[in-house]
Amino acid sequence: MMSTLTIIPITVLAIACGLGLARLAMPGSPFPARLCAGMVTGLAGLAWIGFIAALVFGLNAVSILATLGLMLIGLFVLYKLGDLTGIRGELRQISVNRIDLICCLLWAGLLCWLFSRVITFSKTGMMTAPANNFGDLPFHFSVITSFAYGENLPPDNPIFNGTRFTYPLLIDFLVAFYIRCGAGWRSAFFVGNFLLSFSLVGLIDYFTRRITGSTLAARIAPAIFLFNGGSGFLNFFRDLGAFYSDPSRLKQGLIQFMLHLPKTYTMNTEMHLLGQSIPLRWGNVFTTLLIPQRSMLFGLPFVVMILLFWWMAIGEHDQTDGSLRQRYLLASGVLTGMLPMLHAHGFFSVMIAWPLLVMLFWTKDWLWFAVPAGLLASPQVFYLSGTQVRNELFKPHLWWETGTANPALFWAANAGVLLILAAAALASGKLTSRTVKRFQLPFWIWFIVPNAVLLAPWAWDNIKVLVYWSLVASALAAATLGFMIGHRMTLVRWAGVAVLIVITLSGTLDVIRGLSPVEKVLLFGVQELKAAERIRQSTPPRAVILHAPIHNSAVALSGRRSVMGYPGHLWTHGIDYGGREMDVKTAFAGGAGAIEALARLNVDFLLIGPFERAQMQANERFFQDLYQMVFEEGDYRLYRIDH
Repeated sequence: MMSTLTIIPITVLAIACGLGLARLAMPGSPFPARLCAGMVTGLAGLAWIGFIAALVFGLNAVSILATLGLMLIGLFVLYKLGDLTGIRGELRQISVNRIDLICCLLWAGLLCWLFSRVITFSKTGMMTAPANNFGDLPFHFSVITSFAYGENLPPDNPIFNGTRFTYPLLIDFLVAFYIRCGAGWRSAFFVGNFLLSFSLVGLIDYFTRRITGSTLAARIAPAIFLFNGGSGFLNFFRDLGAFYSDPSRLKQGLIQFMLHLPKTYTMNTEMHLLGQSIPLRWGNVFTTLLIPQRSMLFGLPFVVMILLFWWMAIGEHDQTDGSLRQRYLLASGVLTGMLPMLHAHGFFSVMIAWPLLVMLFWTKDWLWFAVPAGLLASPQVFYLSGTQVRNELFKPHLWWETGTANPALFWAANAGVLLILAAAALASGKLTSRTVKRFQLPFWIWFIVPNAVLLAPWAWDNIKVLVYWSLVASALAAATLGFMIGHRMTLVRWAGVAVLIVITLSGTLDVIRGLSPVEKVLLFGVQELKAAERIRQSTPPRAVILHAPIHNSAVALSGRRSVMGYPGHLWTHGIDYGGREMDVKTAFAGGAGAIEALARLNVDFLLIGPFERAQMQANERFFQDLYQMVFEEGDYRLYRIDH
């Protein structure tokens, strides 16, 4: 078995390839921007090449060596094309602004802290934080382990055996690739998580810098976007008032209160405004999207890069010659073509905005975008279109998660300050140019469509498109705040600081809660970890296992396929599981009907543990009498089902 340290040179090789591509695609851009772009494209390239190689050879030493060999060849070609002497000269000329360096260190420290908590181990088992991971991460474990240990290529749905897996899976394949290279769970997750999120910060900075021309706005924009949240901080002050009015709690101190915040303030709560109860649903990007919704780690930086290339090609039209414009559009087309299996909602967002941008900035050079995007994306779109989710898409659904609340009040509570600041930037002749005003118009489609139709079976998932609108809105809002904070009048400066605090306070509180002990939760107990290991040792890689349809079954860590996973996950993927659910209940009940149900479900093994006994009322005596017990591990027993 290779060492965890093996993934360091592999990752460096991937980044070096990405940096070579960024140097060709972004001539003249500063090194930090190209490094951020290189980290994202390098890791995406590693995932894509590794996945294609694994489809041919399986995820094993042969495909890993083939992947590394192809990347080494690519690196050689890229740096031959890129003139090595020129690269050395550029590296010698790099200078780092002290303030930018401090910002980088602060962001790096925060991201290290956040992502180091995604997986931790204690005496009780595997822990995770923030708490939103409790629901999402076991699904991703099922995907990752099915690649790493279950020979699940071409991909079958690991939580609904026998159906095609139509999900943007490459972020999870990257973790599986690292695991097969010898990495442990923590490092396999951390490396990609940290590098992609850190690159996102740098890319938002550079995009904002290019469209606003303001260094201060560029530094503010990542904070506005990543510490987003509505007006939930008002609930915090109510909770703080209750704390100070309770003498018994007051004795514990303010620090203890901050380390055990009673609720989240951007999501799953309500606030009262003008006599109405307004749901807060604009969840913080860190705690509800970037960490638990893992494909966002690729989707967000990819879309920022596409926006950046579009701006450099058409927004800076007067400063861009024809060949350079074509290069930028070609780069954006290649990135778009890679997107469907990285983040499907990101691809959808790009493709609904692009025709509007073409109408506003017509040039025949758009073919340099359309051709590579179409050629690369078409096979992926065809494959992903096989999902049952398509039956739920584009049904009318007005005002997203408003419910019975007034839509205007809903958006005032959830994103009102962001909307006001973005509008101020567009209204002012000083803060944004006429070209910027025209350039940003198509991206309001990312706000309008999610407020009009369903883009997923679960309406809240429309945020996966809304979040791309907030990327552009955050850059515009940063232009307004940058102007205010940099103003010569003291009153205006302090007003800008106050507004920056207001727009980021709810998100900051949720991040503080996500970093606190209150959101560090047990994901898999010691028994589940041991049972998963025994399953992996005792069953063939492609075995199908029947277990209780819970989200954090030990089977998720084993790499084996589930007959039926958690209904909540299946529903959000558009899968009709009703008939299979009845068969699962019949099988656990025992008797003649169970034998027939097990045959219909094509079950190889059946797991009985605490959840199966409590939730499914498993007839264990029936299985003991009829089937061979493969192992007993604590409260878990695995039975071989011979048909």
